Amino acid sequence: MKRSNLLAGAMALIVPAAVCLTGCSFGNINFMNYKYDNADKYEAGDREIDDKITKINLDYASGNVTVKGTATDSVKVEETVNKDIDKDHQVHTWVDGNTLYIRYCASKDMLTFNGIEKSLEVTIPEAQDLDDFIINVSSGNIVLDNFTTDSLNSHASSGNTRIACSAKTIEHKSSSGNVDLVQTGNTDSVKVKLSSGNLVLTQNGDCKSFDIDSSSGKIEVYQTGNVGNARIHSSSGGVKAEMGTVDDLNIEVSSGPIVLDADEVKNLYTKASSGHSTINLSKAPATSKINCSSGGIDVSLPEDSDITVHVKVSSGDFSYELPFTKEGKDYISGNGTNDMQINCSSGDVGFHKA
Repeated sequence: MKRSNLLAGAMALIVPAAVCLTGCSFGNINFMNYKYDNADKYEAGDREIDDKITKINLDYASGNVTVKGTATDSVKVEETVNKDIDKDHQVHTWVDGNTLYIRYCASKDMLTFNGIEKSLEVTIPEAQDLDDFIINVSSGNIVLDNFTTDSLNSHASSGNTRIACSAKTIEHKSSSGNVDLVQTGNTDSVKVKLSSGNLVLTQNGDCKSFDIDSSSGKIEVYQTGNVGNARIHSSSGGVKAEMGTVDDLNIEVSSGPIVLDADEVKNLYTKASSGHSTINLSKAPATSKINCSSGGIDVSLPEDSDITVHVKVSSGDFSYELPFTKEGKDYISGNGTNDMQINCSSGDVGFHKA
């Protein structure tokens, strides 16, 4: 399926099932306004669905949500609740053709949730590939495991997220909570945006592009295979990346260290405003720019690398183990065909044998 069709499909799911959620609490009594379209078509309570489902749109206001593929022929929607509740407070579902909509409760104004604690489990046939999967959880953990979808769009306002299903395109947003993202097989694109929380991305396969942005939290990337374009930005927390082959890699950290270990990066750009940069490469990049405002830089390359290094260190020492010859302000190893720029305002710069 083409990417444009995936996006169109995702938007088609979002628009007819828009949810308006507001609420407040007084002591142990919680009030919720929870409104969505086509409310009269939904059924209350647990449900088993024999229809072929290729699209799922899930919105859950509060509670942990698990969606997993199993060796079954039907889709099951089951809630666990700490007390008896009426139909208005039960999970609501609607099957529209091959699309399953799942909602937290009835579409109502001022529903009272007095000490009610719910969690949701959805099981789907692992042999059935989905076209689109959309999930939004306002407060609670998300676990997505052992199923396949063309596109995945997830949002967690508050809670941890684990994504271990297979998808061609993945987009995840998290306001507060850690993210563990595991992908096996080839992926077209991965996009993750975190406001607060740590991220661990494990990608076993090729990926055309991924884009990771974190306002506060550590980022760890473990990537095998080939990556076309990769962008990793962290405002606070630092980045650790172990990667295979990357065409274009951009890593920027405002506060925290950068630790990169890669087989090959053809074009590399790193910038650490405050924090040490450790770059370990099995092959010299064709072009690279490594910048550090405060913290220092250590680069490890094979001894026989063909590279020209332009070094600018404002406050700090420059040392090297590679067989450089100095020409003006440049340092050349081998035939010097690859080009690297080093800029460090405050801190030592060292080149080491990989």
